[in-house]
Amino acid sequence: MIQALKKGQILDSGFEILEVKDLAELEAIGIWARHQKSGAEVFHVLNDDSENLFGFSFATAPDDSTGVAHIIEHSVLCGSKNYPLKDAFLVLAQGSLQTFLNAWTFPDKTVYPASSINERDYFNLMGVYGDAVFRPTLSEWTFMQEGHRFEYAEDKLSITGVVYNEMKGNYSSLDSYAGDWSIRAVLPNTAYDFDSGGDPDCIPGLSWEQFKEFHRSRYSPANCKVFLAGNIPTEKQLTFLNDKFFSSLPAGKAAAPVSKVEAWTEPRAFTVVCPAGAETKSTVLLSWLCGDSTDPMETLSLGALVETLLGHDGSPLTRALIDSGLGEDLSPATGLEGEIRESVFCAGLRGVDGKEKETETLILGELERLAKEGIPKEEIEAALLSMEFSHREIRRSGGPFSLVWMRRSLRGWLHGANPWSSLLFAPYFAELKQKLASDPHYFEKLIKKYFIDNPHRACVIIKPEKDFLEKKEAALSGMLAEKEASLSTAEKEAIQKKSAELLRIQEESDSPEALSTIPHLSRKDLSAEIEKVPRDLYTANGTPVLAHPLFTNGITYADLAFPVDVLEPEDYPWLPFFSRAVVSVGLPGLDYGEVSSLLAQTVGGFHATLQGGTSAPGAAKAAVFPSGIFDIGGRDWLVYHLKALDEKFGSSLDLALRLVSEADFTDLKRIRDLAVEMKNDADSSLAPAGHMFASLRSSRGCSRAKLIDEIWGGLDSILFAHRLVEMGSAEIRDRLVSIRDRLVGGGMLGNLCGSSSSIEKGLGELGQRFGRFGAPRPRKAANAEASAFAPHSSLPLGLSGRPEVFSSPSLQVGFASFTLPAAPFGSKGQAAELVLSHLLSTGALWETIRMKGGAYGAFAQSDNLEGVFAFSTYRDPDPQRSLEAFSSIIKELATPMGAWDENDELEKAIIGSYSKETRPRTSAEKSLSDFYRFLYGIEDRHRSKRLKSLVAVSGNDISAALERLAASIDSNTATGGKGPFPHPVIIAGRTEAEKAAAQLGTGVTELPV
Repeated sequence: MIQALKKGQILDSGFEILEVKDLAELEAIGIWARHQKSGAEVFHVLNDDSENLFGFSFATAPDDSTGVAHIIEHSVLCGSKNYPLKDAFLVLAQGSLQTFLNAWTFPDKTVYPASSINERDYFNLMGVYGDAVFRPTLSEWTFMQEGHRFEYAEDKLSITGVVYNEMKGNYSSLDSYAGDWSIRAVLPNTAYDFDSGGDPDCIPGLSWEQFKEFHRSRYSPANCKVFLAGNIPTEKQLTFLNDKFFSSLPAGKAAAPVSKVEAWTEPRAFTVVCPAGAETKSTVLLSWLCGDSTDPMETLSLGALVETLLGHDGSPLTRALIDSGLGEDLSPATGLEGEIRESVFCAGLRGVDGKEKETETLILGELERLAKEGIPKEEIEAALLSMEFSHREIRRSGGPFSLVWMRRSLRGWLHGANPWSSLLFAPYFAELKQKLASDPHYFEKLIKKYFIDNPHRACVIIKPEKDFLEKKEAALSGMLAEKEASLSTAEKEAIQKKSAELLRIQEESDSPEALSTIPHLSRKDLSAEIEKVPRDLYTANGTPVLAHPLFTNGITYADLAFPVDVLEPEDYPWLPFFSRAVVSVGLPGLDYGEVSSLLAQTVGGFHATLQGGTSAPGAAKAAVFPSGIFDIGGRDWLVYHLKALDEKFGSSLDLALRLVSEADFTDLKRIRDLAVEMKNDADSSLAPAGHMFASLRSSRGCSRAKLIDEIWGGLDSILFAHRLVEMGSAEIRDRLVSIRDRLVGGGMLGNLCGSSSSIEKGLGELGQRFGRFGAPRPRKAANAEASAFAPHSSLPLGLSGRPEVFSSPSLQVGFASFTLPAAPFGSKGQAAELVLSHLLSTGALWETIRMKGGAYGAFAQSDNLEGVFAFSTYRDPDPQRSLEAFSSIIKELATPMGAWDENDELEKAIIGSYSKETRPRTSAEKSLSDFYRFLYGIEDRHRSKRLKSLVAVSGNDISAALERLAASIDSNTATGGKGPFPHPVIIAGRTEAEKAAAQLGTGVTELPV
């Protein structure tokens, strides 16, 4: 890669080049620069990637738990000097080709990253984001909306706010408490002893003046580090940053370094209470303060040691914890936290009942045993393979892989190291392997150093308390009543006046002049050409296989799909557990730990998922392969996903074949452990993903596929998980064996992704091992109807249009969903609804439900293949109000034809929708997406028509879509709730659920969560 910058060079932009570093392992050059006037630092990973990323980062370690850093993260994008809008973030999201756009509050920093594959769009994003963080308005109404405010609801003083409600949702989960305390317990009297996100008990203590002062002191150029990645020349970006920001801003001061904690001379213990839902048993954690996270060798060595101890089910510490019987499964807080000033290691169990001390003794005893007897060599080799595979794999996680680079770089850079020391992997990994080669007991010595001989250790017990939320609500009510009693008449009037003023501001539209300040692209910048994924059809020794020759950096990906519609409908609720268990048990002659170790030493990943859906209209059920015509289209599948280094693909298939056909379910304790683990995971998913559960429930009557989605991943699946742990282990074993044997008799369809040479070799290896399964057998005709599956739902089916309300004793906020019929797949209305869902999510829903109502999120989504146009809310303080808003918004916007004529708002919505449709994907993602499209008859002609129609959406198309949706609401109302959906659903805490049910005229279904 050619670049002319040199160390010590002073640029016209006012930047000094501090270092130019060869980053060979990233196929990039690192350029580190400092702005001489302001002190701002920039690090650019310059490579050939056209998906460019920037991130403004500030050291924002908190001094309390008021959540000030988090509230500022929400607030800076609500208007700035050059972009005086109510929500610049929203306007950006409406009309950008961004491939990532977000902001994150960490325990010690706040980061504002964005990326785009379009250079003009990229600089638009950088200009708006930079102005937002350095020159925000931070008005009082923004603080009231995003942080907290007092207001009168039903003639009583109440408190609300977006961050306040978001954090009430966070404090509804035992696992959130465990995650927080795994760190803060060993870092007392430091920034990490506080909640940077905000404790709902503390958030109301933050004033507007303190809020503004925090920004003034932390959001200065001298306290800013800008990470860049991609192929836009460094000089061009530095010039932009100087001209737009750093040349005119006061330098400010860098934040004081995060202090290190004074080392303890003896361990400590803590007991923390939390809400009790389904979790009535304790979580027990042991946390150690380990090392300096700015030391890359120490951090990598600790990471490798932790991977060795905990990396898979057969790893020594994992297995000791699981097999102990002291708890139900590992706590999700278990692992290494290396992204803060000093790294912390945690190991623990959840579901511990009365054996908290024994858990501590077990963990310490196992570590002492390993230090004395030694770690099996194969476990170390498996850990190193896992780390090397992870480093080689090209992957995305909701955005470009350079996001991972940014976070790794900031780990050291934020705390005074150079920006590449914590970014690089290869030199330290080579040094680690050399240390292990020269000292076979290197890891055992690390165990002794960091764990056995380290007294800086905390034992934390997270204890669910059944009346915890009742006490919280009573305390809050008491505080509000006391405050209200202390208010003078004038102060009460002032609160009401401020509430009215806030509402007026929220309802007031941004002026055309303000909106015009946000730059955006136009339709003419959008290409209507789809990216085509190469696809070849083969037969591997009798089994049909799709292949996608793509660059994968020496990794082969295989998807092994078995049709599950050869089973009976009563088997379907069992399939989520089967898909978890079949890859987590032993084999004849090998227990689950030995199999897990073999997998870790061989494959890069092996897991199973369930896939169902509806075929595109007109798509054939049969697919033609070289060896015949097979029943493929519109079926339900269990798909095993395997990835391995090219050279290990054959041996990986050997293991996969044995598990697929010989998985041993006779270890009844293992089966019991897996069942309890699934129940705990299902329970803990309600608070962070309640909007998804509500949406699945609401849409379950729209199609056969949606009903099955509810059985596999909705509230049905939570209730089934609870039923499962009450069953006898032998009954579970027998059902799993039966499903396994019938599945392998149903035939198979394969999918491969890799280089042309790896595919050629892989086809032979796949056919040699899996060819005997043959092609998928025909589906059972009775399984084609939704009515066959309705009796096997764990919850009442519910009539179309009849509201359902569910309550959970652990929730402090709620979720709402509401579903309407969508336009047919492939129709003109499909593209209009894609744009409309974006318009609503970034417009009326956001303004009404999030800004005014205080919910953390509100969404509209269109799934035209399943005929669903769904609304949902996230961490919502008043879900019943949101249900009413869904209908009223649609009716209010359903104005006469022509009202949505070509305008700036529509064009931005088209651009934003286009961005979602064309977001970059890795080769593995392209392969799997094309495989699923093949399964449901979605061909390139469908995709091309969809994209062209999206770019051409008119104002009349939007009007027609709104009128159709409004008509479906009226139709349902006119028939007394017996029309074609909607099916409103609310999930909330007990008090809010009872209130909503009374308003909706229905009952409450209690969830055991």
